Amino acid sequence: MPKMTLSDAARSLPPHPSRLFVEVTSRCNLRCPMCVKQSGSQRTPDGDMAPEIFEALTPTFPKLDALILNGIGEPLLHPGLETCIRSSKQAMPEGSWVGFQSNGHLLDTARGRSLLEAGLDRIFLSVDATSPELFHTVRGGGSLGHVERALLALETAQKDHPGAHLEVGAEFVLMRDNMTELPALVTWLAARGVSRLIVSHILPFGPAMADQPVFGINTESAELFYKEWSDRAQQAGLDLSQYFEVLWKYRKSPEELRLVAFVNAMAAKARQDDIPFHIGNILAGEDLSRAEAVLHEAESVAHDVGLRLVLPALRPINDRACFGVRHGGMFVTWDGKVAPCHFLWRNFSCHLYGRKKEVLHRFFGDLHQDAALDIWNSPAYTAFRADVLDHRYPHCPSCNVYPCEDIDSIDFEYDCYGEPVPCGDCLWSMGLLQCMGQEDEADELKNHAPIPGLAVAPKACPHR
Repeated sequence: MPKMTLSDAARSLPPHPSRLFVEVTSRCNLRCPMCVKQSGSQRTPDGDMAPEIFEALTPTFPKLDALILNGIGEPLLHPGLETCIRSSKQAMPEGSWVGFQSNGHLLDTARGRSLLEAGLDRIFLSVDATSPELFHTVRGGGSLGHVERALLALETAQKDHPGAHLEVGAEFVLMRDNMTELPALVTWLAARGVSRLIVSHILPFGPAMADQPVFGINTESAELFYKEWSDRAQQAGLDLSQYFEVLWKYRKSPEELRLVAFVNAMAAKARQDDIPFHIGNILAGEDLSRAEAVLHEAESVAHDVGLRLVLPALRPINDRACFGVRHGGMFVTWDGKVAPCHFLWRNFSCHLYGRKKEVLHRFFGDLHQDAALDIWNSPAYTAFRADVLDHRYPHCPSCNVYPCEDIDSIDFEYDCYGEPVPCGDCLWSMGLLQCMGQEDEADELKNHAPIPGLAVAPKACPHR
């Protein structure tokens, strides 16, 4: 199928957002080492969203499926949180929901009651360990006892309001240091009334956390493709592990020439089939068996205790689908700036696949100056969303020249495909990071579902 023109893609976009991510505050009462707030020199001033900025979002409420009152801060610190919940719920359509994620340390029974009375539909608490000592370390001085108190407070508040329907969930950041805690945590949460647990990988924002990720670099499609060709090589009597030893030899034996030709054919076929394929990474291999065993055990426990467990992929997904944009997400900072996704919500530095990466925010408007729907339907924002939904960007970590200047520059302009969206190096588009508001699509992403109405034509990466 031919590539959609921008006008075709733009016409398929809805004239209003369906999911709104609103940072009611960037202040927090904890100092978690895995948080973007601890990201070096790129820290931004903290503050609470002013009432007039939240009111400026009112025209979007009648068409929303979900309103998520989260950014990098703790929502319970905002003095007008219940007012925001109440006013938005009154304007949102039936079947929509309002929720937020919290560390739970400020949540007591009285606050639980006020949240229910305001109309809150979902609250997910951050719980990253069952060990009080490990929890204290991971959550920057936090207390597992405070989380347990919060869960009890929510249970009491719901008993006092039998007509209220509040979903109590949890979020877990998967790291090397806490990975083995996950199965026991599933049981711990289920016993305290939690119905759903969202698990996300860590994106290290500082060098001290750079060794914590447990996800791989090779996509599942690349691994399956390589296994097929590895079996062929074995049948042909070729040892692929010797490839780099013979590649740069000036004089190659006939057998060595045969090995190089075989690998070249393998790479060409991957390029033809649009399979991300980094020869060095795929030959080096990676052992994810320990992480796979932990996740399988957690799934089994979740099934037994009746808790819905939403797990991330352990390998990058090659679907290259951005759910922030795909499902009509719009992201608003506490001071009224409008961004398209989690990845481009703010300036930050991170440590990804052994290198430091700088990310520059991408804003399309300011609610101090422009109406929310005018920003959403502006030519620049519309063009950006259309380009993302066409998802013809590469999977950068599987490129043989990664990282290149195209994606390693903070002032990103175009990738090697000539596309203007920096999505090829985004862990959200790879299915590795997830959070409230995106968890409902986890299964869809893993199943590689196509985007309705959008044509996808493979493009050959010039560096594979």
